[in-house]
Order: sequence, then structure tokens, then C-alpha cells
Amino acid sequence: MSNTQPLKGPWTHRLLVYFFSVLFGILIYWLLGFFMRDIGTWPGPNYPAIENRLGDPKLTQEAATVQNQIDEIKRATDSRQQQQKVVRDSTSNSEKTLNQLLELQKLTLQQAKTPAVEAAQALAESQRLFLANQTKYQEINDQITSLNEQLDTLENRHRTLLKQIEAQRPAIEAEFGRLQTRHNFKVAAGKLAVLLPLLGLAVWLFLKQRGNLYSPLVYGFGLALLVKVGQVMHEHFPTRYFKYILILIAIAVVTRILVFLLRAMAFPKLDWLLKQYREAYEHYFCPVCNYPIRLGPRQHLFWTRSSLKKLSVPATATLSSDEPYTCPVCATALFEACPACQRVRHSLLPACTHCGDTRQILQAPPGLKP
Repeated sequence: MSNTQPLKGPWTHRLLVYFFSVLFGILIYWLLGFFMRDIGTWPGPNYPAIENRLGDPKLTQEAATVQNQIDEIKRATDSRQQQQKVVRDSTSNSEKTLNQLLELQKLTLQQAKTPAVEAAQALAESQRLFLANQTKYQEINDQITSLNEQLDTLENRHRTLLKQIEAQRPAIEAEFGRLQTRHNFKVAAGKLAVLLPLLGLAVWLFLKQRGNLYSPLVYGFGLALLVKVGQVMHEHFPTRYFKYILILIAIAVVTRILVFLLRAMAFPKLDWLLKQYREAYEHYFCPVCNYPIRLGPRQHLFWTRSSLKKLSVPATATLSSDEPYTCPVCATALFEACPACQRVRHSLLPACTHCGDTRQILQAPPGLKP
């Protein structure tokens, strides 16, 4: 029998293979993400267009006009209030100056002196400025009052228009939601139209190329597609439906794995058989029934797989025997005479340890347990 085990190479080479396989999967995932983002840029429903189609454009236009008028009145009111503040400060200063001049004139009269002409003129000018500021302040105050009355009227009208527009809102939002849902399904269908054929290709490659030389590329490609398909379904499908889709996919995957394991138990492949045979022989157990292989110094010993390393065996002890050996529990031949060199060899392994003669291992012996 020829050696069917592929050469694995040094651990650094295997590490690089794993690293670049993961990197390949990440790059595929990024590339798919670019496609998905481009598909996601398809234009969706336009809310203003739906609002103009189902609502009353006159109400919206009038509400916008009234809002502009409200903004203008507020700006005008702010301007008047700033002017009023300036006039108020000027009036305060004039009042202080007038009081000072009156005190000065009063002091002059008390001293039986005649007030100077300049002082009298300054007093008259202060009185005139104070009265003018008072008049201007009152005019600005009247303008602010008028603007506030206009503002109240416009705000009442604006609230009425908003109520009328709000009454049309449910129908507009329902139509927008319907169109948005249809758009989401359209985008999801576009994305899945790209992903599902690729996923089918990945499944086909997995079934045909698994275990092949380039199988890491297939695994990275398939895993990236699976993750991206799950992401698209979670993004575009409602949670109510997505949970059922997810659990059905999980059930299908678990069922497929369970069927594979059951078939592997019932119809084991050669590589699986050889691995189990090798491990059993290494631990001195029968590959069929796990009964200890008691040869030579181990005839009267007992061990388990975990206690085997602690078992004290003389240094002269060997696994092989000078004569064939059959398991006393399941009657499976474990050691037999080699047809090429006539020395004792492992019955369930492909090569003789003495002469290297090989033979084909066809199937598991009756009663083999995983």
C-alpha cells in the first residue's frame, strides 16, 4: 500500500498557509462588502415627492409662508428691542445729566446768584433730549406691541395649518413605509442575486475540492460568503422572519453534520480507520473493543489512556510478540505473521515494521466502535 498521507511541510509553512487562508477570506469579505454597498446605493422612495402627491401642497406652501412671516416679525421685534435698549440707556444718561444741572441751578439760586446763560441752555437741551427719548421709547414700545399682536395671529394660523398637515401625515407615512419596505426587499434581492450563486459555487467547490491541495482557498471563500449572506439577511429581513430562517439553516447544518458523523461511523473512510488503529496501538488497546493488549510484561497489568504514561514497564518490554495475538474479547486479529518476512506484524496497520511490506486496508473489522 502506498502512502496516502500528504506531506504537511514545516510548521512555519503551515502557519503561513493558515494565515494567508484567513487573509484570503477577509479580502473576499471586503470585496463582497464593496458590491453590497454599491447595490445599497440604489435610490429609494422620496418622502417630499410622496408628500406632494398625497398631501395638499397649498397647505404646505402656506405654512412655509406663514413661518417665514413669523421669522421676519421675530427679527423685527429683536431689532426694535435693541433700539429700545439704546434709547433707554440714552434716556437714563439724559436723566442723570438733567438732575445734575437742576442741582447746580438750585445751588446757584440758593447763593442768590444769577444762573449762567450756558447753564440755562444746557438745562434746556437736556430737557429736550430727555423728552425726545421718552417719546421715541414709547413709539418703539408701541411698535413692539403691534409686532407681538401680529406674531400671535400668525402663530395661531401656523398651528392651525400644522394640524391640517398632520392630519394628512398617517397616509403619507404609510405609503412611504410601504415603498421603503419594497425598496428594501429589492435591494436585498439584488444582493442575494449576487451572493447566492457564489454561495452555490462555494458549496460545489467544497463538495468537490475538500481535502484537495487548494482546499484552504475554498474554505476561506465559503466562510466569507456565509458571513456576508447572514449579514445581508439580518440587515434586510424583518427580525420576525430572520429568526426562523436562521434556526432552519442551523437545523439543516446540524442535521448535515450529524448525518456525516453517523455515516462516518457506519462506513468509515480509510484515513479515519488508520488514525483510530494507530491511536489504539499506541495506547495498547484493541481498536475494536478497547480491551488492553496484554503482551509480554504487560500480561498482568492494568492501565487506561490517561494512566498509560505512569505505567511502570521493564525497559526490555516491547509491543510486538514473537507469535500472533488475537483480542480475547472481540476475537479481532491484532498481530499476525507477515506473508513477506514471516515475522509478526500489526494486523490492522498497512505496513510491516520489519520488511516494509504493505497491504490495502479495505474496511473496518466487525464491531468497530468510534
